[in-house]
Amino acid sequence: LSTLGIILLLFVIGLELDPRHLKSVGSKALVLTTVEFLVAFTVGVLSGLAAGWNLGTSLFLGSVLGLSSTAIVAKIVADRTHERGENLAATIMMVMVVEDLIAVFLLFLTPELASGSQVQASAFLIVTGKAGFLFLATFGFSRYLGPRIINRVSQYEIEVGEISFLLALSFGFLFGILSDYLGFSAGIGALLTGFFLPVKHSRYVREKILPLKEAFIVFFFLSMGSLIDVGAAMSVGLPLALILGAAIFGKLVGGSLGARLARTGAPLLIGSILVPRGEFSLVLAKAGADSGLVNTQLYPVAGLAVLVTTLASPL
Repeated sequence: LSTLGIILLLFVIGLELDPRHLKSVGSKALVLTTVEFLVAFTVGVLSGLAAGWNLGTSLFLGSVLGLSSTAIVAKIVADRTHERGENLAATIMMVMVVEDLIAVFLLFLTPELASGSQVQASAFLIVTGKAGFLFLATFGFSRYLGPRIINRVSQYEIEVGEISFLLALSFGFLFGILSDYLGFSAGIGALLTGFFLPVKHSRYVREKILPLKEAFIVFFFLSMGSLIDVGAAMSVGLPLALILGAAIFGKLVGGSLGARLARTGAPLLIGSILVPRGEFSLVLAKAGADSGLVNTQLYPVAGLAVLVTTLASPL
């Protein structure tokens, strides 16, 4: 149910974004992502070293704290950026797409590092190829084939809107499944599907799906909470406060600095929106623990960081 909530949320976000803004925000999103991720990563690594962890675990901690939660950020964007214009929302969601690519690449590297083999250049090519395929597949289907299917089926029904809603929703789930199969967040495929769907169909679909989205998002937060072992995290002791402080500070400063350099406007707002960590942070921390590359404390600490940063965000 939590995955359904993520797909519905990001599908709606995609419907609300205008593809015409893509060119104007692409370069800004790249600058913003580069700065905010590197700052959060560096602060995370330093906090791990200060806590007495070894370099390998500290590097994993930096990676975990460098990734914002796509689902939670999307929820905040939907609630808090309407008055700021579509460009700001589009920029932030583009940042999340780029971060998703970073997360997948890091997950791809984990077994390579665990085996002790050198990371090959093919790792970059594989992740890039998967991302390119997903982008082109969603663009081609949502922009051209999908609308034709909707129009053709609608000719045989009296209520065109209901058909548009059900078919468009099924397209979002279809590409959410494809995205998950390729190793990305399921929500990214749904986001791209909604993003590329023509405005003619997107308005009605958005109105129909909003009540469903809110219901499933509740299940997402419940499932996230069930994964957090607060007791195990507290066993870290006093250094835990340093790590949690770094989790908030790194993204807040990195996002604000990146927004200033990218000239997106509202730097403090963007920094605060990017603070929450979530699904990929937990997945990456668990992958590191399962591979034996990090100590067992990293995963519960990552879980508590997800909880604290979510509470510290402007939800």
